[in-house]
Formats: sequence, C-alpha cells, structure tokens
Amino acid sequence: QRPTLDTPTLALTERVVRLARYLEIGRRQVLASHALEVWEYDVLFALRAAESAAGRSPSELMAATQVASGTVTNRVDRLLRRNLVTREPDPSDHRGVLVRLTTAGRRRIDQASSAVATAEEALWANLAERRQSQLTAALREMLSAVENSD
Repeated sequence: QRPTLDTPTLALTERVVRLARYLEIGRRQVLASHALEVWEYDVLFALRAAESAAGRSPSELMAATQVASGTVTNRVDRLLRRNLVTREPDPSDHRGVLVRLTTAGRRRIDQASSAVATAEEALWANLAERRQSQLTAALREMLSAVENSD
C-alpha cells in the first residue's frame, strides 16, 4: 500500500519485537516461580557472569544491565534488603564499592538461570539447530553494529 516504505525491514523488526515479547513473558513466568523479577535476574546474572568472585562495580553493572546509575543503586539496595547481594568497599579504589553475590544470591541465580535455560531451550527447539546458529550469528552481527555505532 505504501511503496516508499521498506516493508521487508518493517516486517523483520515487527517479528523480532513480537518474539521478544513472548520470550519476556516466558521468562517472567519462570522467574516468578523462583521469586525473582526480571530486573533482579538481570543484576544477579550480571554478577554471576563476572569473571571472578571479586564482584562488580556499580558502573560495570550499569553497563551490563543497560540502566542508569540511579536505577542500579536502587536495584542493588533492594537486593541488599533481600540478602542476595552485598556492597563492600573496593580494595583497589578507596572511593568505590563492589557488589557481590551472597551465598543465597548465588544459589538463587544458579537455580533460576537453569530454569530459564531449560524453558528457553524448549522454545527454541521449534527452530532447527542449524537455523538457530544462523539466527544467532545474524543477531550477533546486528547487535554489534548497533552497539558500536553509539
């Protein structure tokens, strides 16, 4: 109906957005069974994915979770109250702090991430393994282009 619009691109974006909604709904359901919100999972996952048990600084969490500084502070405060993380002075920077998982936080993220992986593997099983690899490579390429253009 509108020949000047790039409809294949619009169709692709619409499908990605719709799929993301289904993935998020599924993830919310799985995480609810582990008494976690998506944002809690994101922060705990970022801490678990850190290269060592040294923890992460708030600025590293900000980059990993793609939220603003004040949002990271608020989220860490809420996770502190639930005894899922600690906030400790950074030994290499007397002005900085490091956020670390507690034993309860590590146990919670390990259980939740296993459940999320199982649920998402079942969903992606609808797509042949070869196609999953192709889609992963294409999305990695696209994300890299978008993230490097900032």
